[in-house]
Amino acid sequence: MTRIRSALVAVVLGVASTGLAACAQPGADVARDGASPAPSVVETTTPTTSPAPTPSPSPSASPTMPPDQAELRGGGYAAALPGSDAPGRREKGDTGGPQIPISASEPNIEEIERLVRAVEKIAAQHVPAQPDPQSGSLAAEVGTFSYRYFADGTVAPDPAWVSANITTDSVPLLGTVTCHRVMLPQLRAALQEVVDRGLAAEIHPGEFAGCYVPRFIERNPSRGLSLHTWGIAVDLNVPGNQRGTVGEISREVVAIFKRWGFAWGGDWAYTDPMHFELAALVRAR
Repeated sequence: MTRIRSALVAVVLGVASTGLAACAQPGADVARDGASPAPSVVETTTPTTSPAPTPSPSPSASPTMPPDQAELRGGGYAAALPGSDAPGRREKGDTGGPQIPISASEPNIEEIERLVRAVEKIAAQHVPAQPDPQSGSLAAEVGTFSYRYFADGTVAPDPAWVSANITTDSVPLLGTVTCHRVMLPQLRAALQEVVDRGLAAEIHPGEFAGCYVPRFIERNPSRGLSLHTWGIAVDLNVPGNQRGTVGEISREVVAIFKRWGFAWGGDWAYTDPMHFELAALVRAR
């Protein structure tokens, strides 16, 4: 009889630990300088699934692109993404959920069953709106455009594309932002979940470095266009999350953004922990 009760305890404890872990962590599903008035050659660009050619004019070059550089195109979408967002990655010291100590004496089965019911009730109350993967191409939704480029590393996308896709709206915590219309619902949902989970203090509005900032990566034409040019990236808490560092941003916030279709620059080989970019289309169920 003692062996049967011990086996039952192990099963119930396993359920309790799983429930608590699910409650505690949702997991992961899924430029300011003035531009020169002299424009360059207009080129067509689009987020693509193959790396973009990198030849480019130097910042001091003539504003007219030479024929041998006529293939300069904006940062290939797949090439600019970090790849896997490492679903299920655990932080140092994470044991997968709260651990329930077992005393030397036989535990109280009724008390453990009560604990399991309490955990299930808490978990049910804390399930946020669930992201739902959408069909269709992200690149197609984001769209293509032609652009002019300038010696200071900034670019000016086709005004017609900007008018159709770049919009200004209000989102939680950050206030008024200017981003791509496709990204705004997911950004708003991610930030709202940050608020709902009591993590609002982890986002510093005064340290937000923008979303739609049309420029080359590091203002260097050889690096291709930054995804900020499409308005599908945001930089958060900039001072404490510089390139090449592990960053200070809350990993709970990171997990929430990943749930809502964002890839995180902190996962890159050369880290950029302030940076979140749209990697998948999702919507609230």
